[in-house]
Amino acid sequence: MTLAKTKIRFRYRLEYALFRALDGILAALPWNLILTLGEMVGLLFWALDARHRRVVRRNLRSSNLSLTSKQIDGLTRHTFTHYGSFFLSLIKLRHASREELQQWVHIRGLEYFDEAQREGKGFIQLTGHYGHWEAIALAQSAEGRSLYVIGRALDNPLLEKISIDFRTRMGNRVILKDGALRESIKVLKEGCGVGFLLDQDGLGGGIFVKFLGQWASTHPSAGALVTKYQIPILPVFSWMDQGRIQVQFQPLVRIPNSGDADRDTWVATQVMTRLLEAQIHRDPRWWFWLHNRFKTRPNPQDPGLSPLPPKEWVELSKSI
Repeated sequence: MTLAKTKIRFRYRLEYALFRALDGILAALPWNLILTLGEMVGLLFWALDARHRRVVRRNLRSSNLSLTSKQIDGLTRHTFTHYGSFFLSLIKLRHASREELQQWVHIRGLEYFDEAQREGKGFIQLTGHYGHWEAIALAQSAEGRSLYVIGRALDNPLLEKISIDFRTRMGNRVILKDGALRESIKVLKEGCGVGFLLDQDGLGGGIFVKFLGQWASTHPSAGALVTKYQIPILPVFSWMDQGRIQVQFQPLVRIPNSGDADRDTWVATQVMTRLLEAQIHRDPRWWFWLHNRFKTRPNPQDPGLSPLPPKEWVELSKSI
């Protein structure tokens, strides 16, 4: 929808004005100072936002990380400070040159991206709301490894253009979430990669896979594409280390095709979810614990929800 066809509310104009003011101030500050200010902002929200503190603690307590109360308290606070830095750093990254990106973002494993690209069948680049997913896409495109990323349009149309410009400034392209499956198929057939963040609640349209010890409703689109078109999965994760964003691409993962589309889609979705879970177990500090990931619960009496998978599917997924 164009701006001309959208009614621009006063709230949208106010949000835009506030963003522009912050953008003008923060863009001129040094990178490390931005990160420190972000931590301070996050600490303020940690002190004031009791509702999200409860969400974080509930997620941590119910996970299979076997955390002590002291560890839960520390991770709760760290979640807020990390995402304070994350959001303020987006402004700095919006203006970053290629040289600055190389200073702030260290990428390893690009040979796995190149391997997936050479196959020419397209591939799913898998990550989650872990570390700094926006920096992954931006930095890899600055290194000549562009892909298509799926994103939801912002409610504020004035800020949506800024968001699109940010994500595409180094060569990436954006697929809007509405109609993303159809567009993703087209892109994959052209031999390109499509980025998926697989750790959001799939609501009634999801399938249930195990994640952090619980059944979690998960969007099946990426798994369906992997199995239908027999394309590889390229996992990539990021984290902060002494003021620098570390990005690690991992070896390609392939899902065997059994001919049973439903089973193969579930197995692919479970395997991808397990890759993210393994990264969280390595270092839980960087996942988005603020998200109410387990809002949708299994319910055999609700015909609108997917049933739990057969036990043989679960066992099969463990062997891949």
